[in-house]
Order: sequence, then structure tokens, then C-alpha cells
Amino acid sequence: MSTAALSHDPSWPRTGAWPALGELDADLALIGIPTSATSLSPTHAHLTPTAVREALRRYSSHVVASGVPGARGTEAELVLDEALRIVDAGDVTDPDTVAGEGTATARVAEVAARAELVVALGGDNALTVPAALGVAGDRLADAGLITLDAHHDLRDGRSNGSPVRRLVEAGLNPRRIVQIGIADFANSRAYRERAKDLGITVIHRDELFERSLSEVAAEALDIAGAGGGPIHVDLDVDVCDRSVAPGCPASIPGGIQAHELRRFARLFAADARVRGVDIAEVDAAADAPDARTVRLAALLVLECAAGLALRLGR
Repeated sequence: MSTAALSHDPSWPRTGAWPALGELDADLALIGIPTSATSLSPTHAHLTPTAVREALRRYSSHVVASGVPGARGTEAELVLDEALRIVDAGDVTDPDTVAGEGTATARVAEVAARAELVVALGGDNALTVPAALGVAGDRLADAGLITLDAHHDLRDGRSNGSPVRRLVEAGLNPRRIVQIGIADFANSRAYRERAKDLGITVIHRDELFERSLSEVAAEALDIAGAGGGPIHVDLDVDVCDRSVAPGCPASIPGGIQAHELRRFARLFAADARVRGVDIAEVDAAADAPDARTVRLAALLVLECAAGLALRLGR
């Protein structure tokens, strides 16, 4: 990321300078969960929440709806920073230890009780455990999980490769888990069989060539929301093609495109059943010189806010 000072234009206000949670409740609350110590790949993903906050300053919060021929210029538009109360709850500390993970879970639960939507910044995919548990609270048994990920994350042990398995063992019903973007050559038969045996719904990356993203999102929401509880969405950025996500250690050529992941983020955040989203697996220290992966993560935060604005009718 360039260290050059950003230009100042009073007619082009920058986003991201959000206040702390404070005493007032919020529409959207950002929280950093900088996990990295148990990663299967060497990573400095703990640096990413700070990098994403810096990248947010490169963008505005102005959103314009799609137009139609014959009505150009009449599209609905809004400024997210005016339409929503967005706050930053800061970072949790030491989330990689057992005790620290418990503290992170409790902190997410506190934040979720005071915000319509919690967006958790990782960190590697280990953050999905405290983020999802905190969002679910005492409703884990009827909660749901949607992952955008090239990998099943059903490994044994305690790492960024095990959050889905660990959530199932904690009490999440695997039949309300949907995995979108699972890729060939990125998994093993053993973990594919584990997903099948558990009853997890797997939507292969290739299905996205043939079906609309809105159709896929609707299917996932129906399955994950079948228990009537809160849904958590894991946006593992390594689901993206390596050309757009070089800062993800496990991204591969042939993943989904940045615009597809951004679209999914907005679609899911627009649904009232979704109470939490996490953004995972970006290593700010391994990014391309133009910081394209970190910038994508920052845009995912804004897409979540845009979806929330749609949900709330703002």
C-alpha cells in the first residue's frame, strides 16, 4: 500500500473514519479478530485489520442503484455514512489462544447485541469460529453458516483449516451449512466425504458459471436459515482467482472474480437473517504492490454496508 498522502477534496469525502462503538447502538459494527498463529500456511494475517481500515480511506461511501434505459439519472442513490450508523469496535487481542478465542467470542456477542450486522475483519480463517459463535450466541443449535471458500475447512486439529468442523462439534447443525465456491484441486477426497457424511450443502465453483449469483445466494439463505436462527457468512477471500487475490496464501488460478465476491457480500448482507459476516485469509504483508487484495477486503466491508442499507430500506 502506498504511503503517499491521500488528496483532500471537501466535495469527495472519504469513508472509514468511523467512531468507536460507545454508548449508542449501531446499524453496522466493525471488529478486528487478527488470527494468524495457527495457520497452515505462513502468514501475517494479523496485520490485515489495520491495513483494511487504512484502505477504506481510499473510497467514498456513495452508492448508486443500477439504472435502466430511458431513465438514466433517476437511479436511487445514498451515502452510507449518512444513511447508516457505522462504528468500529476495535480489535480483540490474542485471539489465537483458547482463552483469547473465548474472549473474542464474548466480545462479538456483546457487539452483535448492539448492532444489526457485525463485520469481523481477519485474520486467517480461524476467526470464523469466534465470529460465528459470537453472532449465534445462545441460538447456535438453530443458526446457519454460509461460506464463500475454495476449501471445506473440515480438517482435524485447530487451525485456519478447521473452523467448519469445529463449529459443527460446538453444536452447529451441519445441514444448515452451505459452502459456495469449493474448487477442484484444493481439497481431498477425505474431506469431501466428511462434508457429504455431515450433510453439508456444497455448491461447486463451476456451478457459478451456469447459475445467477442471486439464485445461488437465495438457495444458500434458505438452507442456512431453515432453523430460524441467525446466519453467519464467512467471506474467505481465497475463493477468488489468484490474479485478484494474491495476498491470500491459498488462492488459486480459476477462482471467482472480485465482482462476484462483492456481489455475494451485498446480497447476503441485505437479508435480515444474516447477523454476521467475516472477511478472512488476507495477508496484508504478502499482497501485490498495489494492495489489490486488501483493497478488495475494504470494498467487501462497504458492500456489506450497502446490503444492510437495502435491508433497512435506507
